[in-house]
Amino acid sequence: MKRTVVILVGLVIIAFAAYILLKPRLAQNSYNEGLKLLDSAKYELALEKFNRAIKLNPKRYDYYFKRGVTLAALNNDSLALADFSTAIGIDSTHFELYIERGVSYRKLKQYSQAMADLNRAIAMNDSSSKAYYQRGLLNAATMDFEQAIKDYNRSIELDGSNLEAFYSRGESLANLADFKGAIADYDKMIEGANATPEAYKKRGIFKLKIQDYNGAIADLEVALKELPKDEEALYSLGDAFANVQRFDDAIKVLDKAIAVNPKLPLAYGVKGGALLRKGEFKQAVVAFNKAIELKPDYLKAYYGRGVARAFQKDYKGSITDFNKVISIDPNYVQAYYNRAVSKAIMGNHKDAIPDYDVIIKADPKNAEAYYNRGISKMNVQEFKSGCDDFRKALELGYKPAEQMVNIYCPKENK
Repeated sequence: MKRTVVILVGLVIIAFAAYILLKPRLAQNSYNEGLKLLDSAKYELALEKFNRAIKLNPKRYDYYFKRGVTLAALNNDSLALADFSTAIGIDSTHFELYIERGVSYRKLKQYSQAMADLNRAIAMNDSSSKAYYQRGLLNAATMDFEQAIKDYNRSIELDGSNLEAFYSRGESLANLADFKGAIADYDKMIEGANATPEAYKKRGIFKLKIQDYNGAIADLEVALKELPKDEEALYSLGDAFANVQRFDDAIKVLDKAIAVNPKLPLAYGVKGGALLRKGEFKQAVVAFNKAIELKPDYLKAYYGRGVARAFQKDYKGSITDFNKVISIDPNYVQAYYNRAVSKAIMGNHKDAIPDYDVIIKADPKNAEAYYNRGISKMNVQEFKSGCDDFRKALELGYKPAEQMVNIYCPKENK
């Protein structure tokens, strides 16, 4: 019996010793299996393998690193940070660790820590395209678009195959209103074999910004073949159609955008504008009403509704809308002009004159404004000043002023 016990104890010791010797190999096997699963985007399964590898051998930095990458892919950046930090504690000589930790810090909006890590990564390896790209994303996240563009430039210099860098640089250029530069970057993306509908959509929107309406239509129609319910693409296409006077097409597309998102004020606003330009004033007012209901500070909707109301001879209502436009933006000069016209039609020439003054101050060559102010001045018996306005309008080439000069200003005209 005693001998049997001794043998069993010996076997246990041998088995334990064998297990200790095999642990690194078992850990490596689990790690290798985890890498394959990670590459296949099977993150939950990969996480199990990396957990086992770390349990078997907790002294390998790369095990923690890849588990951190997996956790980040699962959007668990807080735990990913802990793994990246542990990996750095084991071996701080790998710049990739600082890149990935920096990315997780950025995703958690811990921007100063993210910048410190990405700066460290670049200091360790200034040829890393990824490090510059990620720092570019970080700068863009903090609204420093100029510095972001510099980082994207460097990333592209180091690796011109990274289409995401072109995409991100295009976004930053657009944020600086450099839409032509943004379009050039999207051209590069679309030239590649992996052109996405999102790239066509963005390029179309940027073309819309630079008033290349036909170019915008072409790109947005391509995007919508694969993104038929993308409200931004639908709205933008409607806007482009309206700008080339394809009003029926605009209304049709904008109705699709509204069907996707009934709370999209811009779609109602642009639809109202298309209806207004078609002369369908009642329907235009309905569309503008909805736009304003959804966006109470929607300046262009108030202005459009004011114009539509004036065409419907609701001059009091139009003045109310133009008042609102001016309260939102006191420099929206056209609202003063239309308000003046509505006031004058209602017989309130005295109040119309100051509005015409604003127009003429902003645009001293606006012949029609001089002409209309002349009419209002005549109606408040400011005859000499009114004649001066008629003569100025005529000097600027406004032919209807000639008749007014001949009728009302014969003495001054001799």
